[in-house]
Amino acid sequence: MQQHIISSNCSAIPTVKSFKSFSSFKLTFIISLILLSTLIEAVPTPFSSSFLNKRNDNPSNDDLKTFADFAAAAYCQSSFFPKWNCGLLCNATNGTVVTFIATHEENKLIVVSFRGTVPDNIKTVITDAKFLFTDYPPAKDAKVHTGFYQAFLETQSDVFNEVQNLHKQHPDFKVLYTGHSLGGALTLLSALDLVQNSTSFIPNKNFFVVTYGQPRVGNSVFSKYVDKTLKVTRVTNGDDPVPHLPPQFVGYEHHSGELWISDPEKSTSAFVTCNGPEDPKCSDSVAVNQLNANFHMGPYFGVSMRACNAINQQSLNQLTSGLGVNKLQTNI
Repeated sequence: MQQHIISSNCSAIPTVKSFKSFSSFKLTFIISLILLSTLIEAVPTPFSSSFLNKRNDNPSNDDLKTFADFAAAAYCQSSFFPKWNCGLLCNATNGTVVTFIATHEENKLIVVSFRGTVPDNIKTVITDAKFLFTDYPPAKDAKVHTGFYQAFLETQSDVFNEVQNLHKQHPDFKVLYTGHSLGGALTLLSALDLVQNSTSFIPNKNFFVVTYGQPRVGNSVFSKYVDKTLKVTRVTNGDDPVPHLPPQFVGYEHHSGELWISDPEKSTSAFVTCNGPEDPKCSDSVAVNQLNANFHMGPYFGVSMRACNAINQQSLNQLTSGLGVNKLQTNI
């Protein structure tokens, strides 16, 4: 396993300064080629500025939409953003943004967002040779997807250290970990890592772990460990096949926390609150011959993970006004 790190303190060139929601962002981009397929180019719809005031059983619909915006943001290629003033270091990444960590000063929020992959390739990525289990050291007899775990290890220390530092600087900020598709698997493993190893962070009502279209990550022992350790919201969409992978018959099991958007063609915001790790009344109820990959990219609460293709340059300039950027690249 080889690791090549490229880092720099870069200043975005702000071209629009009137976009209040992002004017206070300080953003660290972590560039990582950790997935085994071609990543799609996407940019989120304009972000909501509404955040939770307190932790309820589940985030509100408005918050789930906002969190989906952040999950979609990880699909942005750097070419969609204003040019960054860091010369060859910016060019060296070839524009692939896989993970970003950001602080939102106005709304007192730290965001960690992990990128997913293309629906055409995801079945291959999830079920290739690396779908075999590997031991998960924090929990006895727990096992996880080998490919997911290797990808997590590539950025483990960088993500952990950055979030730890930001939380020490902003102890009153809420913390959000989010991601779509394979990014949801990395979200889960990284959020667990923060809880396990942080000396200053205590998971409470101000900590949110929300995934969209997440595949299964580990076995039943791992599932139970997740449920004891974290409050996770796992959003599934209609007949999306990805939450059905890797299959249960080879030993995989979801953790609890599923919110199933049961009829996205009628409403992308109406969901069923599911019970336990594999509720037969939720996405597990969809027959194999009814699964449809078109649902994988959303929309989730009105947010498409393909939204990058729908946003113009002016909107992107507004979203990235005043950003400070660090870039890092790793390879498996």
